[in-house]
Amino acid sequence: MKTDFLPCSTLKISTLALAIAAATLGSFSASADGTADCNANAGDPTALECGVNATATGVDALAVGTDSAATGNSTTAVGGESAATGPGATAIGWQAVTQGNRSTALGHQTSAIGVQSVAVGEDATATGNGAIAIGGNNDVNDDGILDEDGVGSNANGNDAVAIGAGASAQGNSTTAVGGESVATGPGATSIGWQSSATAERAQAFGHLASATGLRSTAVGEAASAESDNAIAIGNNSVASGLDGVAIGGDRSGVRQTTASGTSSTAVGAQAQATQAGATAIGWQSTASAERAQAFGHLANASGVRSTAVGEAATAGGLNSIAIGNQASAASDNQIALGGAGQLQASTTSQSGNTNIVTTDANGTLGTSVSVDSLATSRQFNDLRRQYDRQEDRLDEAEDGIAMALSLETPVIPSGKRYAMSFGTGYYNSSSALSTSFAGRLSDSMTISAGAGVGLDTGKVGARGGVTFAW
Repeated sequence: MKTDFLPCSTLKISTLALAIAAATLGSFSASADGTADCNANAGDPTALECGVNATATGVDALAVGTDSAATGNSTTAVGGESAATGPGATAIGWQAVTQGNRSTALGHQTSAIGVQSVAVGEDATATGNGAIAIGGNNDVNDDGILDEDGVGSNANGNDAVAIGAGASAQGNSTTAVGGESVATGPGATSIGWQSSATAERAQAFGHLASATGLRSTAVGEAASAESDNAIAIGNNSVASGLDGVAIGGDRSGVRQTTASGTSSTAVGAQAQATQAGATAIGWQSTASAERAQAFGHLANASGVRSTAVGEAATAGGLNSIAIGNQASAASDNQIALGGAGQLQASTTSQSGNTNIVTTDANGTLGTSVSVDSLATSRQFNDLRRQYDRQEDRLDEAEDGIAMALSLETPVIPSGKRYAMSFGTGYYNSSSALSTSFAGRLSDSMTISAGAGVGLDTGKVGARGGVTFAW
């Protein structure tokens, strides 16, 4: 004969319920009846019924409370109108309900429907196989008064996890942690109060963080990743373009770091990359045309395929280049080197020997200057080094993103104390390798650490963490 063994948690809960029944209900008779006394079921003497209309029909079943029902083998129902119907199921609390085999429901009107599902807290609901819902519906308002009109946690999907008052995990393998957090796409993860991950494998971390695109990632308070594969990191950052990347915060929320163009990149507080392929790196930098590039504080590249490098540098013409603080290239194909009133050049409509012309503040052309004399100047070399540094920073940022994608925390298998994993990440032609370690110090505490290296720049990153469970 096959014997099914129940999980330790279910046995402990059943033992506790038996102790409560023995201590509080004194009378016992040989058969069940409609009284509040404890009675053995006439058809199965191993079943125990305590309470008016309590029903225990399975082997070793226990029903305690008015209208409680334990109808499967080794089931436990404790509380008025509680019901445990799956073998090994446990329902404790008024109107608590379990329907899945070995499922557990603890709390007022909790519901554990899936096989081996767990629901803890008032109105908590776990409907998928292996689902976990932890959190009641009570909130405390600003005046410190308990409000009982909230919504319990809800895990509706196989292996879904919802932890927190009003948390909702509505898909297979979804995870929602935090009050009113929402994870609705398969494999989605949402962590933080009112965070939301609503697409397949989307990830949102932080208060009000929102990831709505497929495989999108939002990290930071009110960070928003709105398109497929978009990444938004930083408070109030927004990545709304396909494959867009926005890294940087803004406390006020007035001018967020924004990457709204397809494959656009914005790095720095309040940086803006608004068109396809645009790149803006630096505080308040702006790249507002297709494939425009802006590097530096207040740098602005508004012409198609234009480049602005330096503080307040401006490139407004088609294919124009402005390098240097406050340098300005307003015409198509113009090149401007240095600040206002300094050496500038344009390649527009040239023939014969190539020279560089100077302009005044009004853009008036002056006498030509030999390219050779400019090439030997210290100023040109300094500007070139500044441009190279910006390119290096972009490479390092891309390596950092690849490292972040490669790092993962190893899962320690049951019965083991340590685990190690290796990962790889790829982003925008940059690759990274990483290794991570996890160790279980005790039943309630684990530690983890990881390190990665960017294969393009050789930069190294690391992470560490500790997890407590109770």
